[in-house]
Amino acid sequence: MGISARLLLLTFTLTAVAIGTANSEQSARIVCYFTDWSINRPGIGRFGSENIPTELCTHILYSFIGVNDTDWSVLVKNSEVDINQNGFRNFTQLKEKNSSLKLLVSIGGWGEDGGKFSGLVSLAERRQSFIHSVVEFLYEYGFDGLDLDWEYPGATDRNGTAADKGNFVYLVQELRTAFDAEGKGWEITIAVPVAQSILEDGYNVPALCELLDAVHTMTYDLHGTWDGYADVHSPLYKRDYEDAAHAKLNVHDDVALWENSGCPANKLVVGVPFYGRSFTLSASNHNYSLGTPITGAGNPGTYTEEAGALAYYEICAQVQNASLGWTVEWDDQGKVPYAYKDTQWVGYENEESVQIKMDFIKEKGYAGAMTWSLDLDDFHGLCGQERALLHIFYNNLNNYTVPKPTTSD
Repeated sequence: MGISARLLLLTFTLTAVAIGTANSEQSARIVCYFTDWSINRPGIGRFGSENIPTELCTHILYSFIGVNDTDWSVLVKNSEVDINQNGFRNFTQLKEKNSSLKLLVSIGGWGEDGGKFSGLVSLAERRQSFIHSVVEFLYEYGFDGLDLDWEYPGATDRNGTAADKGNFVYLVQELRTAFDAEGKGWEITIAVPVAQSILEDGYNVPALCELLDAVHTMTYDLHGTWDGYADVHSPLYKRDYEDAAHAKLNVHDDVALWENSGCPANKLVVGVPFYGRSFTLSASNHNYSLGTPITGAGNPGTYTEEAGALAYYEICAQVQNASLGWTVEWDDQGKVPYAYKDTQWVGYENEESVQIKMDFIKEKGYAGAMTWSLDLDDFHGLCGQERALLHIFYNNLNNYTVPKPTTSD
């Protein structure tokens, strides 16, 4: 087939796909991140591909690969798990359990130097080298697309530059062209911050959202030890006590920021954490209310072993056991729970708060929900139903049709 005939066929195919998409209903997305390091957790904390509930997610994302800044190719960061232990292949074989699943690989994450991305997008030849490597990688392991988790374009404290904003669009445009040319239905998604200054510095929102299949808003870690006080890190709405600097740090306003910046609601996937942020108070501090001063991060969990963060299953197993002496409170404005005992304080999501967020997603006409991450839900059923939080995602979104965004002239 000649080049002209191939281009004509590709144009016809893409037009047919566009028409079909326009006429079809849009199903909600249930986006589930999987972390390749969770397989190394001790005891019941261990979580591998075999633990992934393929029936409860529409999209599952393997985290993380990186950028090789020598030849501008895909970098496998955890070769022992990903290759030697067949992590990639075990993951993509999940399609045998659910053929409708989309299995993407996520590149970046907080641990990847933003300067590498900045260097990658700065030159066309580097972008082309990278895209060629990505295409080969998707074919080799059988992934269905790429999730870009660059944290963050344009952020100078992450080694970004002002040119990142425009160059990032070039990368996504060129990825889109390359992926469409392969005709495999590969998706491109991005995980994005929700702070206005970071958004303005690094994201051409209308251009990106036109090219992308979905935008995953990281509507969590809105608060933490960096604030100097205890708070829940994913409040749905503003609370009365919050000052101007923190007034917009809530899920409602942060997703609206992306929408108001030019991203249609049916491209926006709302992030919900399956972990809590924990804090240590001074022994003399008996004020456990929201905003109480802290001395530092909370104690590490038995299985997650990270100061300042606890998996939902580590939290619920403690707070539901009355003999352990935890007190659970409810933030009625933020629509989220928190709990405390002695010097320990944790803000998190539970079944009630997750249900409220699902109602919010449907009310606003957003594309679905995303969680960080699968291994942090109560996947053993220590506190009741196995995967209680993810089941709430599924029960609410499985039959939810995403409405077309309304436009005003």
